[in-house]
Amino acid sequence: MKKWLSILKSELSLILEDKSILLTCLVAPILYAFFIGSIYSEKEVTEIPIAVVDFDHSNLSRKVSQLINTSEKVSIEGHYSSLEDAMYLFNNLEVQGIVILPKYFEKKTMNLDGSHVELILNNTKFLTSNEINKSVQSVILTVSGGVRMQYFISNNIPVVLAKQKAQPILPVVKSIYNATNNYGDYLLPILLILILQQTLIIGFGQSVVHEFKEGILTHVGEFNFFGFIQVLSAKSFYYIMLYTAYFFVFYKLIFPHFSLSFNGSIFLHLLLSLLFITVVIIYTILFASFFKTMIGWTEVMAFSTYPLFLVSGYSWPIDAMPKGLQLVANLLPSTPYFKVFNSLATEGAKLDNISNGFVHLLVLLLVGYLLLYVRFRFMKQKIKSQIN
Repeated sequence: MKKWLSILKSELSLILEDKSILLTCLVAPILYAFFIGSIYSEKEVTEIPIAVVDFDHSNLSRKVSQLINTSEKVSIEGHYSSLEDAMYLFNNLEVQGIVILPKYFEKKTMNLDGSHVELILNNTKFLTSNEINKSVQSVILTVSGGVRMQYFISNNIPVVLAKQKAQPILPVVKSIYNATNNYGDYLLPILLILILQQTLIIGFGQSVVHEFKEGILTHVGEFNFFGFIQVLSAKSFYYIMLYTAYFFVFYKLIFPHFSLSFNGSIFLHLLLSLLFITVVIIYTILFASFFKTMIGWTEVMAFSTYPLFLVSGYSWPIDAMPKGLQLVANLLPSTPYFKVFNSLATEGAKLDNISNGFVHLLVLLLVGYLLLYVRFRFMKQKIKSQIN
């Protein structure tokens, strides 16, 4: 016990003395949470300025412009007969999009020949470009459906049947994990959790690399596996407590600050978070044991953030990935965690609804522990062979 407490005290000294670990684990989580969060603070954009270039000057083209302008998401700043005039505003960022209604738009549309409406978007701001695209598409689909219905009515088809023929397939959208149908509300909670995951991996990994290079684990060959785990448990104690507290602060303060949905039992959330932190720490120890320098570890892990997020299945269904990536995805702690977190935070799920996610994390914990044992045996064998 004295040895465990001695290692615990030594780890605290390392955290306070090493500025890299100190900044990564104590400053970065809160700083990045508000920095990233501020990008999505205005999660719903309205009255996005756009321009309309009308080459047709017909009643239908003017009606389309009026309908687009009635959308709460966009606001038409001007109508132009020249694309050059509209492009001048677009290039100076005075408008974020340009709708181009071609010549003979009304004639071709009323004759059901079809007419191509072009849309130029500023894609540097994906939230605004996405809203412009959806608003314009909604208006064009509504107008085209109305034109088709009038055509069928003019051919003596009953109104009800004409409506069905004009729009034979009606979309029914039921949001599950994105109840507000808002990209910011969907993405930001996971980005906040990703900040905690990556700062934990980088900061704790630096400590582990330091321990293998300069600390007590320099002579890892003198330890048995129990002593090896004892050292690592003492080193990880502060990080487990610190990041459990971070998760609590994020859930209770930062999520409400950004008006993010957070339901479900706080006890289940913290239990899930504690299990997730433990699994992340096990795998961090395993992979950090292969690195020789703290800088090398930091560089590799810093560049791993985006790939880990993409493979986790949050932004792209795991079933749609290649078989190899599916295997990698299911070995990542973030994969079951993100899934269970969504069920808890958005749907307010109960324990029996998320038991599969908990079991998945427990299996990953067991696999990580076994792999760490194999890695320990390999390191001891390597040291023995070097001595001999």
